[in-house]
Order: sequence, then structure tokens, then C-alpha cells
Amino acid sequence: MSIVSIFASLQVQSAKLKARLSDIDRQLELRYGDRYGQIKGQVERQIADKKSWYAKTRAEVERTGEIPLDRQQAATSDRFARAGSTAARKEGAIKQQLKELWRSLKNR
Repeated sequence: MSIVSIFASLQVQSAKLKARLSDIDRQLELRYGDRYGQIKGQVERQIADKKSWYAKTRAEVERTGEIPLDRQQAATSDRFARAGSTAARKEGAIKQQLKELWRSLKNR
């Protein structure tokens, strides 16, 4: 198959899918009326918001060369490392207090 025939086939399939989607949209509008219109509007707004977020994030990545997820993962790792070292210090302090308490009980 050549690229031209593949492209033509995809165009035909796309037209069929668009027609089917239009038919489903019409059926849902007839069945659910205003509720369907409200939900469809909400979904379209959410899609627009996500597209805007994606475009903004992509532009930021291209500008800075840094992936936001990597930055968030690094920040999360740092927080866990600090929490772990704090827990280790507190554990050491508690062990020391227990040793001192045990010694004082033992010496009585």
C-alpha cells in the first residue's frame, strides 16, 4: 500500500467516524436535552483547560529544558530525605533517653 492510499483510507474512516459521532451526539441531545448540553459544555471546557495547560507546560519545558515532573519528584525526594533524617534523629534521642532511664532504674 502506498502512502497516498493509506491517507485516503484514513480520510474515509475519519469521515465515517465524524458522521457516527454526529449521529450519537444528536441522539443524546434528543434523549437528554438540556442536561446533555450542560454536561457536554462542561466536558468541552475541561478539555479546553487541559489543552491550555498542556500548551503552557510544553512551552515551559521548551523554554527551560526542565520537565516539571522531574522537578516535583526531586522536591518530593528531598522532603522524604529530610523526614527520614528527622525521624532518625528523634529515634536516636529516644534511645538515649531510654538508656538513661534504664541506667537510673538499674542504679536504684
